[in-house]
Amino acid sequence: MFAKILVAVGGNDASIEPARIAGRLAAVMPAAVTIVSVARAAPSALGEPYLTRFENKEISAAQDLLAEARLAALTEGAPEVETEWIEGPAAERIVEFADSRHFSMIVLGNRHRGRLRSAILGSVSAGVASHSHVPVVIAPEPRGAHEGA
Repeated sequence: MFAKILVAVGGNDASIEPARIAGRLAAVMPAAVTIVSVARAAPSALGEPYLTRFENKEISAAQDLLAEARLAALTEGAPEVETEWIEGPAAERIVEFADSRHFSMIVLGNRHRGRLRSAILGSVSAGVASHSHVPVVIAPEPRGAHEGA
């Protein structure tokens, strides 16, 4: 039923909990897992050498996060895990990626930013859930992840 699971990870306080949950789901279904990290696009006004530095920093952070998330999904039992880095507005790009690659489920996290902050900045998980053509699982942060913040 759910042969291909898309996991989205990323952001400043990225959690790999969605990868763990997808790994467990993939182990029992069985399903292939693809993990994407969505990075923000570089501001066009930066110019060189700052543009290259910004892009290198974003790519490096995405690669580190993807490696950690891949390991988490495999540890939880996912039989097959691929990773990919994409750029742009997160919710829009996740839905486009899922549609273009024919995923049967999307798993992503929820940061619990609060109502006011989410209203102003928007919520990636809410945007994906409202525009996706496939089921969306929103993984809560692990207990204590945002305490003391």
